[in-house]
Amino acid sequence: AGNNWAHGYFEYGKIVGPKFEEAIRIAMEQCDTPQGFCLIFSVGGGTGSGLGSYCVESLADMYPQLGRFCVPVYPSANDDVVTSPYNALLATTHMLDLADCIVPLENEA
Repeated sequence: AGNNWAHGYFEYGKIVGPKFEEAIRIAMEQCDTPQGFCLIFSVGGGTGSGLGSYCVESLADMYPQLGRFCVPVYPSANDDVVTSPYNALLATTHMLDLADCIVPLENEA
């Protein structure tokens, strides 16, 4: 099943990572005084949690001097995806290590 953190991080990260890094590099060349990055992503599903973690890590590696502001969207308590708590825990661990500021949102709809 693809609905897990590892699939998003290792599989999609490998596919999307170089394109993401190149797009960031091109955007950064257009900036005079960049201050940081703001990332908004869901942490309940595998793609959002895994690929979001990969992107935060890539930014920390590429631009360690710039701030990383993360806004993770956590699943609601009645989410029917069995891997959501694990995905959220693994993504949160990555953010705690790599983000400068985390503003969590809950997706209670």
